[in-house]
Amino acid sequence: MEVQILSAGGEFPQKSRLHRQLKEAGYAVSVIRILDLPEGQLPKQKPDILLIEIGESGLDALSMLKEREGGYPYPILAVLLERNTQQLVSAFAAGVNDVVDGSVPFLELDARIGNLVKLFARMDDRLPNEIVFEDLRIEPKSRKVFREGQLIKLTPKEYELLVYLSKHANTVCHREDILQEVWGYDFATGTNVVDVYVRHLRKKIDRGKARKLIHTVRGTGYMMH
Repeated sequence: MEVQILSAGGEFPQKSRLHRQLKEAGYAVSVIRILDLPEGQLPKQKPDILLIEIGESGLDALSMLKEREGGYPYPILAVLLERNTQQLVSAFAAGVNDVVDGSVPFLELDARIGNLVKLFARMDDRLPNEIVFEDLRIEPKSRKVFREGQLIKLTPKEYELLVYLSKHANTVCHREDILQEVWGYDFATGTNVVDVYVRHLRKKIDRGKARKLIHTVRGTGYMMH
């Protein structure tokens, strides 16, 4: 299995404990420093899974994730140098699929890597060719979105939110369910992350259109109809 590590820094990232453990376990590992990437772009190679080491400068990597249109065809696991709730929340919001801290036993990390890779493989096999709702068209395998035939650029989380709403069209989607299904994490009660992302999504999907697709269900959540 090919694992790519995106390192937040360090002169010799290949000497890190994480790199050594993965190599000893039989993984094909490549390491890229964030500082070495052109214009802050993520690597173009497609590994089976991408591990991002997040320390003090790791927020740069999260910014790169947020700026990516549509998302990634492979899972991303963030490794925090130390447990930090704010960085954990930020990582999930940026589109990371799982988060561990640096003290995680390698046996557990190995299991999480295998689980994510298998999960993505199953999801890819089950993806429909397209999801259509009125003049909105989503191509899951390319993660491209079109409305009235025009390509709409979305961040990874905006894309996942749109897919969730589209799959539940004409059904009220409760905020709590959206948090759990789209972010995969139980955020603290009272968070407005869903409202913020729906607001961003509306600007891209509904702005300038006579027919609005995303509607608010007061006190409950949202519905596409």
